[in-house]
Amino acid sequence: MKKILISLFAMAMFALGVNAKSVKTDFSTVLKDSGVDTESIAISIKSASSGKTIYSLNDKILISPASVQKVLTVPVIAETLGKDYEFSTEIYSRGNGVYLLKLGADPYLTSKDLKQLISKVEPETQRVYIDDTILDSKTWGEGWQWDDDMNVLMPKFGAYNLDKNLIKLTIMPPQDGKCATIINPSKYPLVFFNNITKGDKTKLDIHRDSTISENTLVLDGTIARPTTVYIPVNNIKRYFELQTKIALENRKVYLKTGLISDKKYDTDKFEDKVTHNIDFALNDVLKNSNNMVAETMFKLAGGKYCELETGTDSSGIKMFNDYCVKHKIDNSRIRIVDGSGVSKNNLVSTNFVTDFLLVNKNNKIMESLPTAGEGTLTHRLFPLKDKLRAKTGTHCDISSIAGYLTSKSGNKYVFCIINNDMKLSTSDKKALEDYILREAYLRL
Repeated sequence: MKKILISLFAMAMFALGVNAKSVKTDFSTVLKDSGVDTESIAISIKSASSGKTIYSLNDKILISPASVQKVLTVPVIAETLGKDYEFSTEIYSRGNGVYLLKLGADPYLTSKDLKQLISKVEPETQRVYIDDTILDSKTWGEGWQWDDDMNVLMPKFGAYNLDKNLIKLTIMPPQDGKCATIINPSKYPLVFFNNITKGDKTKLDIHRDSTISENTLVLDGTIARPTTVYIPVNNIKRYFELQTKIALENRKVYLKTGLISDKKYDTDKFEDKVTHNIDFALNDVLKNSNNMVAETMFKLAGGKYCELETGTDSSGIKMFNDYCVKHKIDNSRIRIVDGSGVSKNNLVSTNFVTDFLLVNKNNKIMESLPTAGEGTLTHRLFPLKDKLRAKTGTHCDISSIAGYLTSKSGNKYVFCIINNDMKLSTSDKKALEDYILREAYLRL
């Protein structure tokens, strides 16, 4: 909407002419003049030193936080898994031509890593087992929306994580009136209804047609030059097993029985492993809002916390709720159902978020939150660089931001803004967030 942008610009010009230190921001007037539906926005701003509320609006109402939820789950995950935790995928020998792959649900495992592990398998191998007990078989979260199944930002996840659970396709423009060429190096079985034509611009629409089969993709639009696209894997176990089979056959290993599920025995002999450290993952989630990594770690941490062989959503939720009780954060009204904020069944208040941020104001993990010009703030809030650390969220009609702000006067604050005004575009919602934070920086 042009109205909100014009209003914010006018208010910004006014702010430049006042003494920032002597004027307390009247956010209610700001919001009224912006045109936003004040019943659809929730705000909480508190002093980081005293915990005193500086400004609040609808701060007790329950609302879906989108990816702001990651500022709630990541500190709990980090505390539970520990700074030395590694995602580890291992291969063991049982002798007599029998091997076992023990999965670690590593969200950064690649087909190249898998090939390294399979290189330990001898050509005369008769059987390969897979231990996938580290996570349950549920590959999508509660309340995740079925029409998002082609969204590369929220692929399915689980013990069989591989290649970010995405299939890379290369599409070549059609020649001489023929169809566009689709290259699928993964060899994962997909059926294409290829309606792509050559055009001056590349504008593609790719969707799944489950009325035919779960592996059927319809490709419409135009293409001007060779283009790479990514498709979420619809069956991550099948994809993992296919890439394992390809790696085995490259070793001249042809299994008659296929891959078999089994648990690792104490007598199995360790051969090799591929690991990735948790530090990179935590940073990836906070800076880049990686949903698949957040969900995987939430279950892994829950399993460890509850001393279970298999990590689950419910164990992650118990871990989170117990953390709140331990730190005396009132979580009696809120609801957390996943680790990333993708589910609209998550319900929190901005007051709860700022209380949580207060408890974690000295937590080193919060230093991974991006400042202006980094991660999800790459194109936002440049005047506040190094004065702001924040997590953003965008999902359906929701836009949100929460974190830590140091004002021009040197005072420190925690804040959370969640906007669910359906009549505003995402860009307008974020423009309003940015204005409020700039005003808070100048005037508080």
